Amino acid sequence: MFESKGETKTRDFLKHIELLGQNASDRLVIGFQKTERELLHEFIADTKELIEHNEWGVGLENLMNNLYEIDFKVDSRAIDLARAAIQACEMNYDKWKFIDELQK
Repeated sequence: MFESKGETKTRDFLKHIELLGQNASDRLVIGFQKTERELLHEFIADTKELIEHNEWGVGLENLMNNLYEIDFKVDSRAIDLARAAIQACEMNYDKWKFIDELQK
């Protein structure tokens, strides 16, 4: 099956977030009444489902917004992968610059 570049890059970003999520904390996130670990699990599952339904751009947007909303800190690799996915999905990076604020 052929994957578009946008889908591939979104999957790459998602896989890295999934890896980082293995070290997520059990802190309760105010406003969600769930732990960071629980929320990441939900965000990842939701993004996977959107990708499977050919909505990888929406999945990427949702994932980045959700990570920002819970202030989940990521490494420079995640930022690079997010930028690549944004570009591959032909999204305007200026709208998504906030993702840089999540870098540790």
